[in-house]
Amino acid sequence: MSRHPASWLAGTGWPAPRRPPHDAVRASDAEREHTVRALRSHYAAGRLDREELERRIEHAYRAVSRGKLRLLLADLPPAHGGPLARRLYRFQRELLPYHAGAFLSINGTLTAIWVATGEGRFWPAGVLAPTTVLIVGHAYASRWLRSRLRRGPQPD
Repeated sequence: MSRHPASWLAGTGWPAPRRPPHDAVRASDAEREHTVRALRSHYAAGRLDREELERRIEHAYRAVSRGKLRLLLADLPPAHGGPLARRLYRFQRELLPYHAGAFLSINGTLTAIWVATGEGRFWPAGVLAPTTVLIVGHAYASRWLRSRLRRGPQPD
């Protein structure tokens, strides 16, 4: 017996199910709530009047597919923190521990060599200073991007 999810259909004469287009995928309650929050944010920015907001919220709660939700926001500017910004944040957040590990291992090794050799001048500073600027910049950028993503849409 096959492990393919549609294998039970093989002998029934029914066609194998196909994945629907992205806009036809059913929307979740969380996606509906996210759309309503975005609509309220656009209302607060003055892009929608009260009647338009109420009409769109009503449609959002009745929407069955992701495509219907997307249409409710189609004529409004995209919010800060779109998919690309969120992907960038996740990538740099995952990269930060490796960056910090490299910083500590390289600078720790150089400092240990300096201590072991007993040379008077602190020569690892030539590597320590710029890498410190890089790691602090990475951590600051991560924090800044996270705060921008949490704020949501900003008025123009």
